[in-house]
Amino acid sequence: MSTLTSSAELRVNHEPLKRNNMTIICAYKDAESIVYGSDKRITFDSGTTYDVCKKWIQIGEENESHIIIGAAGSARLDNLIMSSAKNFGTAHSPYEIADLIKRAVLADTWKETKDEDGEPQSYNIDILLICDSNLYRIGSDFSVTPIPEFTFVAAGSGENLALGAAFATKNKKPKEILKVAIQAAIKHDPHCGGTFVIDEIEL
Repeated sequence: MSTLTSSAELRVNHEPLKRNNMTIICAYKDAESIVYGSDKRITFDSGTTYDVCKKWIQIGEENESHIIIGAAGSARLDNLIMSSAKNFGTAHSPYEIADLIKRAVLADTWKETKDEDGEPQSYNIDILLICDSNLYRIGSDFSVTPIPEFTFVAAGSGENLALGAAFATKNKKPKEILKVAIQAAIKHDPHCGGTFVIDEIEL
């Protein structure tokens, strides 16, 4: 019998979560599929919210795509990923995809977060990546962490709430785990909201 693992257990030498990544995105991989989802809320500087944002971006045609990207943080990051999509076809690994996103962010003159301890510069991003039937997390310094099978991973301001809900429902089916996790973030994190979306890729 498989055992669900929390991505919190894997967060060794990983940068602290940026609390201003206002969303919840999450995913879970088992031997048969990858299930992924998010809330749909977008919040503007004025405080106005709309529940219309698609936070997972599929690169290429649905029947051909091997790259799906979920982004937490500024909606501008979604724009940069979409405008760079034509370049992802040249990438042969998740590490090259992370480098392409980094180049787009740097070209867009984002301000980095300084680290006095000499760690790599970091930015207000947190990304989940589905690439060639595998699941990865790209951190705010563009480091890439492979996520093992039977591991629930989440990102955004609702991450801790989602992790707790996933742990409490770890014996449920993957879609049910994600549903409860996203609903917990929507209910208890003021920066998550609206309806939710869950999709699945069969392996």
